Amino acid sequence: MTWLMLLRRNAPGVVVLLAALTLAGVLGATRLPGGLYPEVTFPRIIVAATLNGASAQTLRLSVTGPVEEALSTVIGVRQVRSRTIRAAAEISLWFDSNTDMEQALGLVNARLAEVQNALPADATLSAERLTPSSFPIQTLAVTGTADPALLREFALRTLRPGLAGLAGVGRVDVVGGDVRELAITVDAQRLEQAKLDLPTLATQVGSALVLEPAGRVDVHYQQALVVVRGPVDSPDQLAALVVGGTPEAPVRLGDVARIQEGHADRLSLTYANGRPAVLVNVGRRPGADAVTLARDIQAELDRVRAGLPPGIDVELSYDQAGLIARSVAHVRDEVILGGLLTLAVVGLFLRSWRAMTAAAVVLPATLAMTFGVLWLAGGTLNLMSLGGLAVAIGLVVDDAVVVVEAVYRRVAAGTERWAATADALREIAWPVTNSTLTTVVVFAPLSLLPGVSGQFFSALAFTLCTAVLFSLVLAVTLTPLLCGWLLGAPGGHHAPEPVIPAFMLTQWRARPGVLVAGVALLTVLLAVLDRGVETGFLPELDEGAFVVDYFTPTGTSVAEADRLGRALEAVVADIPEVTGTSRRLGAELGPLAATESSRGDLTVSLSPRRTRKGQDIIEATRTRAEAALPGVRLEFVELLQDVLSDLEGAPDPVEVKLLGQDVQVLRDFAPRVAERLRDIPGLADLFDGVTGCIPETHLDVDLVQAGRLGFTTREVSAQVRTALLGDVVGTIPREGRQVDVRVRLRDADRTEPQVLQHLRLRTASGQMVPLTQVARVRQECQPAELLSDNLRPLVAVTGRLEGRDLGSVTAEVEARLATLEKPAGVEVRLGGQRESQRESFKALVLVLVLATLGVFLVLTFHFRGVVLPLLILGSVPVALAAGVACLRLTGTPLNVSSLMGCILLVGLVVKNGILLLDRAEEGRAEGMAAAEAVSHATAVRLRPILMTTLATLLGLVPLALGLGEGGELQRPLAITVLGGLSLSTLTVLVGLPAAYVLVRRHPASAKS
Repeated sequence: MTWLMLLRRNAPGVVVLLAALTLAGVLGATRLPGGLYPEVTFPRIIVAATLNGASAQTLRLSVTGPVEEALSTVIGVRQVRSRTIRAAAEISLWFDSNTDMEQALGLVNARLAEVQNALPADATLSAERLTPSSFPIQTLAVTGTADPALLREFALRTLRPGLAGLAGVGRVDVVGGDVRELAITVDAQRLEQAKLDLPTLATQVGSALVLEPAGRVDVHYQQALVVVRGPVDSPDQLAALVVGGTPEAPVRLGDVARIQEGHADRLSLTYANGRPAVLVNVGRRPGADAVTLARDIQAELDRVRAGLPPGIDVELSYDQAGLIARSVAHVRDEVILGGLLTLAVVGLFLRSWRAMTAAAVVLPATLAMTFGVLWLAGGTLNLMSLGGLAVAIGLVVDDAVVVVEAVYRRVAAGTERWAATADALREIAWPVTNSTLTTVVVFAPLSLLPGVSGQFFSALAFTLCTAVLFSLVLAVTLTPLLCGWLLGAPGGHHAPEPVIPAFMLTQWRARPGVLVAGVALLTVLLAVLDRGVETGFLPELDEGAFVVDYFTPTGTSVAEADRLGRALEAVVADIPEVTGTSRRLGAELGPLAATESSRGDLTVSLSPRRTRKGQDIIEATRTRAEAALPGVRLEFVELLQDVLSDLEGAPDPVEVKLLGQDVQVLRDFAPRVAERLRDIPGLADLFDGVTGCIPETHLDVDLVQAGRLGFTTREVSAQVRTALLGDVVGTIPREGRQVDVRVRLRDADRTEPQVLQHLRLRTASGQMVPLTQVARVRQECQPAELLSDNLRPLVAVTGRLEGRDLGSVTAEVEARLATLEKPAGVEVRLGGQRESQRESFKALVLVLVLATLGVFLVLTFHFRGVVLPLLILGSVPVALAAGVACLRLTGTPLNVSSLMGCILLVGLVVKNGILLLDRAEEGRAEGMAAAEAVSHATAVRLRPILMTTLATLLGLVPLALGLGEGGELQRPLAITVLGGLSLSTLTVLVGLPAAYVLVRRHPASAKS
C-alpha cells in the first residue's frame, strides 16, 4: 500500500486531526503572553553592601574586600567585579552559563551569612538576581501641588497596593518623595544651658515612646492584657517630658527642642516633566502578558483617578507595554505581508487558483500549529519568536509548493490527478523531506551560543524550526489530498514552463570547467568586497526612548546637582520629538545599584510618529547638552540597550580595563589612555575612569586628652553622629503606618560651616567641652570610587559609539593602545561589549561549522555518497560571501543577527541543490549521459526552484526593509539571507550543473 493510498483511505481522519491541531493552535495563540524579549536567564547576581558614613576606602577594606574573597569561591562563579563608593558597594557575580541561578542565589546568601559576623556590626548585605522583571514595563508619576511627603504616602498606601494585586505584576517600587518622620530638633544653646547632651536626651525620648505588653491580670473571670503606653498617639505631649533639671525646676523637652512633623534628609530627588514627583515602577512577572497587564494597570489608574485627593495627580511617565504592542503589531503585519507576497508567487507561476489554494492552506495551518507548540513550550509572543515566523513565512510553503508543482506538471501533461499525485509523491517526498531537514539541522548546535544573544536567537530558531517541520508534515499529508481533490486538467491558459537557454546547455556540455571557475572567481571577488564590512554585537532597537546619565563633579551637593539636572531637562524639552521626561538624582537609584548623590539620570520618551531615528535625536541632544552643561559628564544610551547592558553587566560598548596592584598608578595612567583615544571617530562619551575625590572631614581623637575627660572614641562618635545625623529613637503609629521619631540638632546648628568648631560634648560629670578639645579637625580628599575585577584593583576607561560600528572602533582602540607605553605592573585589557561580541562570534562560527557538518551528514544519507554532497556544499561559500557583501552595500553591521542569517543560509542553499541533483541522478539511472541528465533535471526543477526561492525572498522583504518599531532585530538576518540566497540560486542553476557534468562525465564516477 502506497503512502497516498493510505492517506486517501483515512482522509476524513487526517483532515479532522489536522483541523483539530490547527484549532488547538489558534486557542494557544489567544493565550500566549506577550513581551518584548524572550524569557531569558542572566547568569549574574548582584550583592549590595552598605555601611553608613564609611568612605569608599574604609568600606573597601572592611566590607567589599572580605565579601569578594568569600564569594569568589562559590561554586560556578567565573568572575567577581565590585564598585565601592561612599557608604555603599555593588558586587557583581557572573556564573557559568549552565548554572541553576536559583540554586546559585541560595549559595550566595549562605556565604553572605557566613561572612556577616566578620563585618562591622552595622554593615548590611543583600543579594538579588537581576532579571528582565527587575526593570519596569511602566512608570507612573504621582505629581501635584501636595507636599512631597503626601505624594509618597499616596503612592505607598493607595497606588501600590492596588497595582500589586493585579495579575501579572511582579514588583512595584516607589522611588522619591519625602519619608515622613517626627522630628525633635534640639537647640544646641538651650541644651547646653540645661546641662544636657544629645545622647542622653535621645535615650530619654526613646524610653518615653513605649508601647509594649507588661503582663496579664484576671478581672471578673476574664484575663486582661496589661499594656504600658507612652504618648505614642499624642506626640505633642512629649513637650511635657521631663528630661533634666531638678524637682523644683524641671527641664522639659519643649524647653530645649521643637517637636514637629517633618521628613528624613533628602538623599534623592525625582521629577516628571520638570515637576517634583514620586515615581512608581511596575514590573512584569515572568510569563505574564505585558499588553494585558498594561490594560489592567490603565483600568486601575482610572479607578484611582476617580477618587484622587486634592493636589495629587497620576500620569504615565514611561510605557514599554505600548512599544511591545506596536512592535508585535508591526512584525505581525510583516508576517501577513510576507505571506501574501509568497502566495502571489505561486499564483504568478502556476496561474491556477486551485493550485494556489492547495499550497496556500499550509500557511495558516502551519502558523496556528506553531503558536500552539510555542504555548505548550511556555514561550511568549515577542520580537524574536514572531521574527522567527516572519523569517519562516516564505519557507513554510516551500514543501507544499514543490509538491503542488510536481502534481500540476503531470496533470498539465494529461495524467489523471490521483495518479499524478502518486507519481509526484514518489519522486518528490524524499528530496523534500531531506531539504527541509537541512534547514532544521543547521539550528541544532545553537545551544552552544552563550549569553543573552544565544537565548534571544534560540527563541527565533525554535519558532522557525517548528514552523518548517509542521509545513513538511502538511506538505506530505494534506497537500497531496488537496491536489487530488482540487487539481484538474488546465485549460488553454495553463502556465508555461520556464525554458533553459540553449547557450547554457552548450556551456554545460562543452565548457563546464569555465563555469565552475567563474563561480569560484565570483566567490573570491565577493570575499574581497566583504573585507570592509562593519561589525557589531546585537542590532540596535529604536525603542522610542533613551536615557541620559549625568555625572556632576565629584562632591557636588544635591542642591547644585539638582540645578544642573534642571538645566539638562530644559535642553531636552526643546527637542520637538520629546513627549515626556522623568529624572532621578541621588543615591541608590537602580535595583541594587550603588550611586553617588551627585549622579542622576533622565529618561526621555519620544513620539512614536517622529520622522527622525532615535540615534539621530540622541546625537542632536548630545551636542546641545554638552554645550549647555560644561563640566558635567554625560552618557547617552537607548533605554532597552541600557537595560540589557545592566542585565549583562557590560554597560559600556567600549571599555579599556587597567589592572594592577597600585590604585594610584592606575589612576595616574588612565588619563593618558583616554587622551590617546580621544580623537577616534565614532567614539563618544569618553571617560577616563578617574572620578576625582570626595572632600572628607576627619576627626582625629586625642586619646590622652579624651581619656582625661572620660571619653572613649566611640562616645565621641556617638555624640557627633547624633548632632549631625540624628538618632531614630522610636516609632509612632500614623494612619496605620509606623513613623520614625528622630532626635537631632536643628538645621541652623548642624548645617552651618563651622558646626564642628562650635559643637560641644558633655562629659560624664556634666561638664561641657568643645569638640576641638578632644579631637583634631583635618580635611582630606578620598577617592570617590574604587573598582576591582577578580580581586584586582581596576580603573576602567569607557566610551560609547556614535555613527560607527563596534568592530572598527575597538580595532582602532587596540591599535592605539599597542603603541602606548605602560607603567610597570599595569595590565591593559579591552572589555565592554567587545568581550561579549568575540565570545558570541566564536560560538557562532563553531555553530556554522557544525551546521555545515550536519547538513553534509543529511546529504550523505540522501545521495549515499560524498561527491554530490560536496558539490552541493560548494554553493555555500558563494552564498555566505554574497550575504556579507549585501551587508556591506547596505551599511549593515555583521552582528549576531546577520551571523544567524549566515547559518540559515547553509540550510537554505542546499535545498535547491538537493532538488536539482536528485532529479539528475534519476536521469542517470534511466541511462542518460551526465550533461543530458542535468539539463533535463534543470528544466524540470527550474520552476519549483524559482518558486520556492522567490517565495522565501519575498517573505523576507518586509523584514529587510525594517519598517516600524521592532523590525531592527531581524533586519540584518533578512538582508544576509536575501543577498546570499539570491546569488546562490543563480550559481546553483548555472554552476552546479557544470560541476555535476565534471564529476559525472565518466561512467566510473557514478559509482561514487
